[in-house]
Parts: sequence; structure tokens; C-alpha cells
Amino acid sequence: MARRIRWQIAIALFGIALIVALFGRLAALSASTDNPATGGVYIEAVVGSPITPIPLLNDPVADPVGRTLISLLFEGLTRIGSDGLIEPALAEGYTVDATGEIYTFSLRPGLRWHDGTPITADDVVFTFRTLQTLEAAGEPALAGFWRTALIERVDTRTVRVTLSGPFAPFPNLARVPILPAHLLGGLSPAEWPASEFARRLVGSGPFRLAELRSDAAILTANPTYYNGRPFLDQIELRFVSTAEAAIAALSRGEVTGFAERWGTNLATVDPPGEEQRLALPMDEYTLLTFNLRLPLFQEIPLRRALALGLDRDALIETVVNGMAQPIDTPLLPGTWADDPALRRMPADPSAAAERLAEIDFEPGSDGIRQRGRQRLSFTLLVDRDERRVAVAESIATQWRSIGVEVFVESVDSTTLNERLRQGDFMAAIHTWTRIGPDPDPYSLWHSGQADGGLNYSGLSDSRIDALLEQARAEPELVVRSEFYHAFQQRWLELSPAITLYQPMYVIVTTANLQGRTFANPDLGPHTLFGIEDRFRDVQRWFVNSFRRIEGDLP
Repeated sequence: MARRIRWQIAIALFGIALIVALFGRLAALSASTDNPATGGVYIEAVVGSPITPIPLLNDPVADPVGRTLISLLFEGLTRIGSDGLIEPALAEGYTVDATGEIYTFSLRPGLRWHDGTPITADDVVFTFRTLQTLEAAGEPALAGFWRTALIERVDTRTVRVTLSGPFAPFPNLARVPILPAHLLGGLSPAEWPASEFARRLVGSGPFRLAELRSDAAILTANPTYYNGRPFLDQIELRFVSTAEAAIAALSRGEVTGFAERWGTNLATVDPPGEEQRLALPMDEYTLLTFNLRLPLFQEIPLRRALALGLDRDALIETVVNGMAQPIDTPLLPGTWADDPALRRMPADPSAAAERLAEIDFEPGSDGIRQRGRQRLSFTLLVDRDERRVAVAESIATQWRSIGVEVFVESVDSTTLNERLRQGDFMAAIHTWTRIGPDPDPYSLWHSGQADGGLNYSGLSDSRIDALLEQARAEPELVVRSEFYHAFQQRWLELSPAITLYQPMYVIVTTANLQGRTFANPDLGPHTLFGIEDRFRDVQRWFVNSFRRIEGDLP
């Protein structure tokens, strides 16, 4: 009997020990985390191929693949941080004098080009002075700004930039990729595309160019990158001719990623393996601009009634297949300058019709409103982009239901831009692209930009002007945001245009790709500042990992 009891006790103790061990193992596993390990390859299909992947010469709109390569191979004094704000990059920091005009940048110690040559202030001065003298810069507006600045070498690691006046958005413009003076100093920019440099593309970014072929670019991790060696060993950008070819390669497992604006081709694709799908708003938007020079559109109540009678959500759902988000003001939602409390009133066609009646526009025999002999009828100008034409026609249909007659006129994009600058339109649909992390809407809405500039509406408002001028001059970001909030409020009151939608950029990957800030909703909302910005934090990406038990174990 005693022996049986001892056996029962032993079995019970063994069972308890087993349970404790199992729970201990479970606790250990639950307290462990995936940690990045070096190694692995990411292969992305890219529609098109690079045309001019050389900083200063590259046009990011005409050559987005070239700009993507540049983003991986080169760095500027500053860069866009994971939070969407500007942060130091090759510069370890900068100071601004009391006037707000003199910026002094200090380079990080130990910086090196991909070929091992030290990076110095001479490279920075060479880059900016070359940009000042370029006859055909890839970004003319950027080059135009830099031509007004004085660039000086203070010492090996220090550069001073003197502006013509206070300009708070300047750190964003210091993102210009720096070029190696020791490789390009003896060549004119016109010689760069045919030079040895164009084949090697020696930069200072997180990846180095190993091979550039007609069908792909092979990049390897830069072991001397200032922010630490990337975890990925290699990135391959595989150039394909069409989105359909990219989708086919993704479906066959030949590539591990593909991304596109609007996500039209990716909407229904079901690639093999573990799929990660991201949809990010881009730093661009489409809007309908009224020509305020015309007597008809000088009436604020009319403009506000038209805005109230337009259902943008329906436009997005039916015309752009839901692959966009509404935008209420010229400042991108979710960014530091935006006030989320300031939003346009929801669409209400009945209320819009009432407001039109309040300003004496009554329905005529054919349903179109008129005031005396003035018929509520105008032409809506748009380019021949298939999507924007469909948007224009949908808007005409919506407004017809409240008694507004709209004729859609489509022209080629060059003609559209010329007529917008000349004020030769009644209302027009167009798009602003590459707004960037610092909005600075001065050039779009300040009255000084109305004649021949980008203020196509001809808006002239002293309050708007003052707010935009103050926001440009104010160095403190919190105070600048307050100026922009007031600008948004006033802009909505005046309604010189109707902001319509902000397109989404869809990214699909099949690798177990981790470390992307964009994939973490807790760190959002996120905005993509140019399609190359999808590689913003590429040095943190990883596909290999190991598990580490967190906490102290006995």
C-alpha cells in the first residue's frame, strides 16, 4: 500500500513538473520577440526603366524609376524621418541664426562614398553650386530656389547657406542628394549621362550599385552607411514593360514585391505565399478650381453651394474604384500642418439647391437654374487623362441634378497648363503632385502668384496672404501649424476650389518582409512623399530574424 502511494505521489509530482515546464515554455515563447538578422534579398518588379538616375538631372515625374534608384543610392543633408518630419541625414545637425536666413550644416564624422573616399564639405558645395548653374535641371523650381542662396565652405565638415530671406521650409529643400566632387568635378553636367559615373552611380546611400542592366538593377548593402548597415543583403529592381507583366512575375513567385499608383492591377491579384498589402495616400491631390476673375465665380455663396452639392465619396467609389481618399483643404490630411477638425461639410444636394435659390438662381423650364437672363451654366476644362475625364463627367451629372449645367471640355495636358496659367478657363480639374513633407502652399494661393503663376484661381485675399507669409517665416513648427490651421479655415470659407481626392499607392509583397514603418498602424497615419519614399526606412527592413527571450530568467 505504501509503495502504491509513493508511486501516485511520484506521478503527481511528475505531472505538476510537466505542466510547470509547459507553461514556462509558453511564457518564454510569448515573452520572446523577432529580432532582425542580416541577410536575404528583396526583389521588386518595377514598370519601366531608369532614364536619368543622376541627382540634379533627374525629373521625378518623367523618370520615377530613376528617382527610385537615386533614393536608394544617394543621401542629402536632410531626409524624411519615419514620422514624416525632416531630420538630419549626412548632416549631423544644423543651426539657424536669429534672422532665419543663415543655416550652418555640420557633416557627420567618418562619412564615406561607396568607393571609400571621404565625404567632405567640398562635395556639398560642389553639388549646390552645380545646381545653381544647371541649364536643364530635373526640377526647375528647386534649382530656381537654390540660385538665390549663397553657399560657403567653412571647413572640411561645415557648410554655410545664406538665404535671401527667412524661409522656414528650407530644411526640406536641403534633401537634395549630394554628389561626389572627386568623380564629377572635371565634367560638365551635360557630360554626366554618358560618363563612367552614370554606369557606377557612386553615392552614399544605404545601398551600393553592383550592376545596372537593361532588365534590372542589383544593389548590395552599404557597410559604411551612416545609419548602420542595412539588414537586407541585396535589393533587386527588376524592370518590366507593363503592370500586367509585373503581376505575372509576382504571381509566379519570380519577384517578391510590386507597387503602383491607384492599385488598379493589384485590386484582385492573389499572389502565392504570405501576402502583405499596404495602401498609402500619396502627396498629391486632384481639385476643381474656379476662375475667380469671372463675375459668376466671384460669388462666395455660389462656390460654397456648388461644393455642398458635390458628393466626393461617390466620385471616389464609382469613378476611381475606391482607391483614393477625400481631401478637404490644400493641406494633406494626417500631416503635421493639417488640422483634423477642419473639414468640408458633407455633401447635401437638397441644402445646395436651397442655397442656390437663396441667391436667386431658380430652375428654368429645362431644369437649369437662372437668375434673370443669367443661366447657371459653365465649361469644365480637363486634360485627356481617362480617369479625370470620367471624374469631370460624373461631376457634371451630379450638378445637373441641382440645376447646374456643365459642359466638359478635354484638351491635351500642355494646352491645359497653358490655359490655366493664362486664366483662360471657367472651371478646371487638375492635379498637384509631389507636395512633399513641408506643404508651403504660398505659390498656389498667395495673390502675388495669381498673374502667370500657379494661383490659377486668381484668389486674392489679404488674410490668406498674411497667413502664408507668416507660415513661411516662422521657424517653430507648432506655431507654423497654427498659421496653417487658420489658413485652412479661411480657405474653406472662401472656397476658391473644391479639393476632390488624394490617390492611394498600393504595395504588395509576398516575402516575410518586416521592419517597415508604413506597415505599423500604431505609427501612422502615413503619407507617401513621392513613390520613391516607399524605401524611406529601407535600412530597417529584414526577412531573416531570430527569437530573443525578453526579461530575466532564473
